[in-house]
Amino acid sequence: MRFRAKIVDLACLNHFSRVINTIAKLAKTCTLRLTASKLYFILSDKVANGGISMWCELCQGNFFDEFQMEGVAAEHNEIYLELVPENLSRALKTAQSAKAVKIKLTNKHCPCLRVAVELPTLSSSSRIVTHDIPVGVIPRRLWTDFREPRVPDFDVSLY
Repeated sequence: MRFRAKIVDLACLNHFSRVINTIAKLAKTCTLRLTASKLYFILSDKVANGGISMWCELCQGNFFDEFQMEGVAAEHNEIYLELVPENLSRALKTAQSAKAVKIKLTNKHCPCLRVAVELPTLSSSSRIVTHDIPVGVIPRRLWTDFREPRVPDFDVSLY
């Protein structure tokens, strides 16, 4: 499994940060599903017990300048991670004036999403602030728990 992404455009970074901030307000933990073309933030509490559900689908091309992902296998080219969105939100707060942000899946002592924020300086060198966000890797046998929910067709009219 490999994942690496980079955001250079400040508008894309701000938009991505706002999405993560919203998700962090809704959920203590969520599932991040990575595919070659999309990112999904999923929260699927048991609705029967009063829980909430959330399905957030982002096209990676709308946010990232570089995006490389290799799943667990060729026929299952996806990665499922459990994370605390508040940690990702905090890491992205340091990136408000960044030149670039790199997000990478690492496994030094435990699986982590490494967020490296390249900050501008007055000299020619740049400062890099690194945040390691612990994640849990969800095994393939549990992936069926995170499928897109069925929603009825909506009929909306505005006058």
